[in-house]
Amino acid sequence: MRIVVYDDDKNFLEFIKDTVAKINTKHGNIFGTPVYFTEKKEVMEYVTANKDQSAVFLLDIMADNVSAGYEIAEHIKDTEPCNLVVYISDFIDDYALNMEQKIISFAFIRKGSPHFFDELSKALLSAHSQLAGQIFLAEEHSNFTPIKYKDIFYFEKIKRDKYTNLVYDGGAVYVRDTLKSIKAKLDGKGVFIYSNKRYIVNIRKITEIDKHDEMLVFVNGDKVPFSPTRKKELLTCISQP
Repeated sequence: MRIVVYDDDKNFLEFIKDTVAKINTKHGNIFGTPVYFTEKKEVMEYVTANKDQSAVFLLDIMADNVSAGYEIAEHIKDTEPCNLVVYISDFIDDYALNMEQKIISFAFIRKGSPHFFDELSKALLSAHSQLAGQIFLAEEHSNFTPIKYKDIFYFEKIKRDKYTNLVYDGGAVYVRDTLKSIKAKLDGKGVFIYSNKRYIVNIRKITEIDKHDEMLVFVNGDKVPFSPTRKKELLTCISQP
């Protein structure tokens, strides 16, 4: 994923560089090498020259003057609609909301926020998930764990309201989301189907269907029950290449 940063404050730009580098290191360098600009003309030219590649842009919406950030955001979205824009500003909310109405941003982060690192982490991981289409962003409280769809074994509904247990190649994590909501996010991300009302399974991680005990056996040795009414669908999906 490409990250492009624009801010006319060179000191803050250095802060952003350091913050993005730390986030990138924390998450296995999934964001590549960011590009930084302090001049409006340069970032506009960069957008035009790279119009066939989507990216996430971190913009100071009031850099240079009150219209520069908006003009860049408009150019970004007009050039490539799949580009994602994150507004970063320490100015008044009224102006930020005005910009939101003109060019809807992917996220808005206040420069002086005490949770700047976490907020930027969330925005970048969410952007990566959307752009790459290969990562599920598991959220629990303020922690975000990016997990590749292909590494997911199954999702398990648990008793706690709005929480789901996600088991993957590397561990397990509680996701602050319902099983129904998660299923909608999984469409087109691989072969994920319900084995019963409590489980969504990744067909590609199943090694055996135990028809006698009505259990699915996964490559990590875990076993998950399935409903007899789902057996035909499960067998059909597993038999497909």
